[in-house]
Amino acid sequence: MSISPSADTAPTIAAPAAPVPYFQPLDIVRFAAALLILITHSYEHWTDVPQVAATMVDWGGQTAWWATKLKVFVGSFNIGVDIFFLMSGFLITYLLLAEKQRYARIDIKSFYMRRVLRIWPLYYFCVAMAPVLAHFANEPAANMPAHLLFLGNFDLAKHGWGSTAVNHLWSICIEEHFYLVWPLLIAFVPRHKLTTAFGAVILLSFLTRLYFFYFVPDSYMSLYLNTLCRWDALAIGALFAYAYFYGYQLPRVPAALRWMLYGATLLVFASDSYGNWDNVFLLSFKKYVFLGVIAFFIGNVLFNPDSAVQWRGRTIFHYFGKISYGIYMFHGFVIFALVRVFPMFHTPLFILWVLLATLAVSAASYELVEKPILRLKKYFDAFRQQRTLVVPPVPAPEPVSVPV
Repeated sequence: MSISPSADTAPTIAAPAAPVPYFQPLDIVRFAAALLILITHSYEHWTDVPQVAATMVDWGGQTAWWATKLKVFVGSFNIGVDIFFLMSGFLITYLLLAEKQRYARIDIKSFYMRRVLRIWPLYYFCVAMAPVLAHFANEPAANMPAHLLFLGNFDLAKHGWGSTAVNHLWSICIEEHFYLVWPLLIAFVPRHKLTTAFGAVILLSFLTRLYFFYFVPDSYMSLYLNTLCRWDALAIGALFAYAYFYGYQLPRVPAALRWMLYGATLLVFASDSYGNWDNVFLLSFKKYVFLGVIAFFIGNVLFNPDSAVQWRGRTIFHYFGKISYGIYMFHGFVIFALVRVFPMFHTPLFILWVLLATLAVSAASYELVEKPILRLKKYFDAFRQQRTLVVPPVPAPEPVSVPV
């Protein structure tokens, strides 16, 4: 008779696993994205400074051509939000894929708790400041139930910009919607269908933008703030994570061609508003061109040993990346304070003062508030707690004939 060893499911062992890699260069990317957003939000207030405004007028009393170009260029710095989305999609998906591979399951409750500890403290601080600014600074009242439930992006899309305290929270709402759904998607969709699922999210986002463009009047705010209109950047980051995690290699591109690509993209970016969606082509495809180049650049920095840009080591800019969440959350309050409360800083150096003050506030928040809270993540860490590891099964050998 023939005897075959049992080919059961993969065996398991109870042991701690090594932590996943830390993508150090992304700290610099985070800071760059936060800096872009800070500059674009400070720019209009900077141009209100009389000395600055005087330099932007030509001999005929009209706005100088270079000032118009500069306004378009700096206005496009809101691409920083999509860069944050791209990185979030990459990092969250990579961590979830690693967890699922090691343990054959995802601890969804722990995932949610880690996001709560990271996002909620500063988010709800901003929400709590809305009635304070409305009472003491005559700021517009915020729709508190909507913002408390992370639905503020839909409220702002319907009613327009409101309080300084909550205007910027729309992107956090979109990320929270992503965090709510994504671990479920990674947990329950088979690996071989994940890229199809990510592609379906991109397609859904694409079609949602087309719907608003063609069928909804005055739809700019919905196009900008609706969750489904913005999820494609997160899904692109997820595809990037999938490709890296499972070892797909991008073709090597010579350094000269890479720099030509970066330079050409920068020239196009500088000459056209990133948020200009006047026709269906700009609405549908333009962001993919820029995000594709940005993803290519980040991939080279992270994984190409020949990249001219490395961004490794420990520098002050890496630290600024660690506090980039605070930079994003607090910069609006700093701008408000320097314009309304401390006008002596409303000078030609206004953007510099905003940056320095925001860095100081964000560092204090990180060290005194966020870091102590983040220490609690050790109780929900998917990769440092005792969990049952999955050992890949050994292929069964050929049956062996045993004489009876």
